[in-house]
Amino acid sequence: MIFKIGDKVNFLNDLGGGIVTKIVDESLVHVTIEDGFEIPVLAKELIKTGTAEIAENIALAHHQILSRSREVASNDDTFSLYLSPNSTDQRADGLYFCFAPQIQENPLSGPLDILLLNHTPYYSIFSLFLNYDGDYHGNEYGFLEPESAILLTSIGRSEIEKWANGLWQNIFFKEDKCKPIAPFSGLINFRPVKLYKEENFQYETFLRKKVFMVQVALLSDVVSKPLIEERISKETLKTLEEKIRETGTSNTTSQIKAKGSFLEKHKIDDKIAEVDLHIGELVDDFTNLDKKDLLNIQTDYFKKCMQQAEKEKLSKVIFIHGIGNGVLKTELNKILEGIDGIEFYDAPYARYGMGATEVNFYRNK
Repeated sequence: MIFKIGDKVNFLNDLGGGIVTKIVDESLVHVTIEDGFEIPVLAKELIKTGTAEIAENIALAHHQILSRSREVASNDDTFSLYLSPNSTDQRADGLYFCFAPQIQENPLSGPLDILLLNHTPYYSIFSLFLNYDGDYHGNEYGFLEPESAILLTSIGRSEIEKWANGLWQNIFFKEDKCKPIAPFSGLINFRPVKLYKEENFQYETFLRKKVFMVQVALLSDVVSKPLIEERISKETLKTLEEKIRETGTSNTTSQIKAKGSFLEKHKIDDKIAEVDLHIGELVDDFTNLDKKDLLNIQTDYFKKCMQQAEKEKLSKVIFIHGIGNGVLKTELNKILEGIDGIEFYDAPYARYGMGATEVNFYRNK
C-alpha cells in the first residue's frame, strides 16, 4: 500500500495507530503516535484508517513536543557531571560521546539526546565532524568546562546511522602554572546495531540515567603523547590496505593461522558470522583516504570474508554496511549476483535496521 504524509493509519499487528509524518521509501515510513513520538514502521504493517479525534490528539501532542524542544534549544545546554569520588565503578578521566534515550523506561523507543562529556580537570575547546562516505562535514564546535557535558542535539532513530562515524578534535587548557598536554584528535566510531539492543544502555552516574557511551580518549593516554606528533601519511595507510589484501605467508598471516581463521573474531555461532564493514572497523585512521580508497578496502575485505566463509563451509554471513548513499551496498550486490550457491537479501530490520545484508550458503548447509 502506498502512503503519503498526513495519512491516518492503524497498526495491523498491534493496538493503536497514528499519522504518517515521514516517507523513507516505499517499504518504510515514520508514524507519529498519540503521545507525539515518531517511530519507524514497515508499510506492510499499516492500514489507512483512524478518526478525526485521534488525528487531532496526535497533532496536538506532536506540537507540544516540538515546542518543548525549541525551549530546550534556547537554554544553555551545558551542565555539570555528577561525580562520585569514592566510587570504584566510575569511568576513568577522559572524553566521552553518548546517546541518552529520552524515554528511560524503554530505551529502544523515542528520540535520543546526543551528548559530549569532558570528564577531565581541563577546559575543553572542541570541534566535531561527521563522516559521510569518506567526506567530513563540520557539525558542532564549542567550549566545555572541566567535569561537564553538553547536549548537542536530539535525533530520531532513523538518524543513528549518520552519527556512527565522526571525528572529535580537542584542545586542553588549564589556568595558571601547568604542564600543557597535546591537542587530541580521535574517531567516534561504533556499530549502529548496538543502539537496537536494550542491554547496551547502561546507567551512568555522570548523568544519572541510562546511556550508550562511547569512549573517545583516556586522559592518561593523551598526557603520555608528545606535544608535537608526526602526521600519518597516506602511504602508511596504503600499506595497511595492502596488508588487508594479503593472503600469502607473511608474519601477520602466520600469526592469524596460528590462532585460527580471521573470521573467528566475527563468528556469533559455529556456522554464522557477522562482519561490520564500516571503514572505522577495518582501519584505525582513514582521514587521508579518498572515497575510492575507502570503497576498495571495504570490498576487498568483503571478498576475503566470502572466500573464507566458503572454505570453512559457513551457513550464513551478515554484512553490516550501513545506509549512507547506497554505494557500498550496490557494489556488494554486484559481487554477490555473480556467485553461485548463495542467496542474499536484507538482514532482519528489527536487529540491523536498513543497513545490513544477509548471505546464505545453501551448498554448505
